[in-house]
Amino acid sequence: MIIEKLKEGANLSVEIINTQGTETISVYGKNSNSNSVDLDTAIRLKATESNWMLYKVQRNQEFLISMFSEETLAKLALTLYVSRHFSSKETDSIVEKLRTLESDLDAADEFIANEIGREYYSFFENKIDCINLKRRETDRYDIYYLSPTGDIALISEDRKLPNAFVVVYNFSFILKQFKEVIYPELIAYNLSPNQLELLKRIYLKK
Repeated sequence: MIIEKLKEGANLSVEIINTQGTETISVYGKNSNSNSVDLDTAIRLKATESNWMLYKVQRNQEFLISMFSEETLAKLALTLYVSRHFSSKETDSIVEKLRTLESDLDAADEFIANEIGREYYSFFENKIDCINLKRRETDRYDIYYLSPTGDIALISEDRKLPNAFVVVYNFSFILKQFKEVIYPELIAYNLSPNQLELLKRIYLKK
């Protein structure tokens, strides 16, 4: 069912190969101008005897993203990673606006709050389950995700303003998408908090 839904994506091509009882699922993007399949890049899920391995494939070279012991969780992770990797989000006007703010932290805070909502990010507060901006030096900043268990996933470090504003906005948008759009669809799978957090990190690519 999960993979069947993935096949419905108009801009995706899904290839499933079963060999000697093992399954390999490769998802490719289609070129928007010709609808042809771009075979240079894929997201691939491969079954082994005891695990499912999720890879990003670039020119036939596989890079491990994560490993799963449960098939359903693995296929959900594949779907979420594909959704992130092959999606197109038009944010040029927002990025342009953030860059005009230069080093004005108050203005950037207000702008991102209006666009995203303060529940998804923080400037200097170290908020759990949020994208956080932390001052590293006088004019340098780190951006990280703080998980509900207190784990830190570094997103970007040693960034200058206003580039740091753009990073905070982009990842806050992704986090909001997961919580408001994707999470309600995951409820039907009765996942544990740890499994949901793992899928969130897959979607954040962190």
